Amino acid sequence: MIASLTGMLAAAQRRAAVLAIVALPPVVLAVVLAACATPEAPPLPPRASLPHDQGRIWQVEGVGIERSYVFGTFHISDPRVIAVPGAVEQAFAHARIAAFEYDYGPEDKPTERVARERYELSEGTTLRSIIGSRAYGKLTNVIQGQRADWIPNNDLKPWRMWDALGGWRGTFYTSDDDSDPNKPVLDDWLQRRAYAEGKTVVGLETLEEGFVKYDTIPLPQQVTLLTVLLDNYHRRRAGAPVVQLYLDGDLGMLMALWNEGLSWYPPEVGQMLDFRILTNRNRIMVERMIPLMEKESTFVAVGAGHLAGEEGILRLLEQRGFTVTRLH
Repeated sequence: MIASLTGMLAAAQRRAAVLAIVALPPVVLAVVLAACATPEAPPLPPRASLPHDQGRIWQVEGVGIERSYVFGTFHISDPRVIAVPGAVEQAFAHARIAAFEYDYGPEDKPTERVARERYELSEGTTLRSIIGSRAYGKLTNVIQGQRADWIPNNDLKPWRMWDALGGWRGTFYTSDDDSDPNKPVLDDWLQRRAYAEGKTVVGLETLEEGFVKYDTIPLPQQVTLLTVLLDNYHRRRAGAPVVQLYLDGDLGMLMALWNEGLSWYPPEVGQMLDFRILTNRNRIMVERMIPLMEKESTFVAVGAGHLAGEEGILRLLEQRGFTVTRLH
């Protein structure tokens, strides 16, 4: 009975609130409704026009190599992303070597990881003392917005907290991602299949290299990475339809979003990120994938952001004399 009365009272209050709003003058009513509306996502930046700015998988041919393939992945587990196109399935079936950004090993084989202690600040130094109380307060609010009983780890290096909150993904925070956190992302799903099918699995980089590219960022720049992300955190959460852009193979728009995210940082920090995360790694990966292609047909699966542009993997392969043909 008490519950029933409470419900009746709540309903009456809601009706009264609606009547009060409807009774407002038209101009005031418009302002109230606008304030109640779901905020629109920020507009997408102008699409970048780049070499190989459309597509998801390419065939690579040339003198001295076996016919091979480069597939741009998305590091999420959304079912639409896992349902790869037929051209990807055919290329995967044809290849004898499967190369990924990193080799995490089969499920039943322990993989050597970077020791957790290496992510921590030196004794006597805290994250709060480095980034300041104001930024630390913002960090606490962001983390507790995800789960009320969580607090920042005061022992971790700034870049590690930056990475945990989205890191370089910046504006790549998606508004249309239906991933299941308990399922493998596309790269891991493909790698498990490669092991199960007896392919030779290769990591184009080591886990140590993956750690060092962040850990050697000068501490002042690490602080900038984290504080700028915190200042823009809620703006970026409006998101963009990145999953659909990926499914459409719109690498030009994905690269435009990447460049917009870089623009939030001071120029020297944005250039540092672009070099460490994309351009330098692109050259390293090309140097390491070509010897694999010389041995046997190779299926290369790396993040789609590594493919397009004058300094992207596909153009670098062309500069080495190989023919690159889009399959999907």
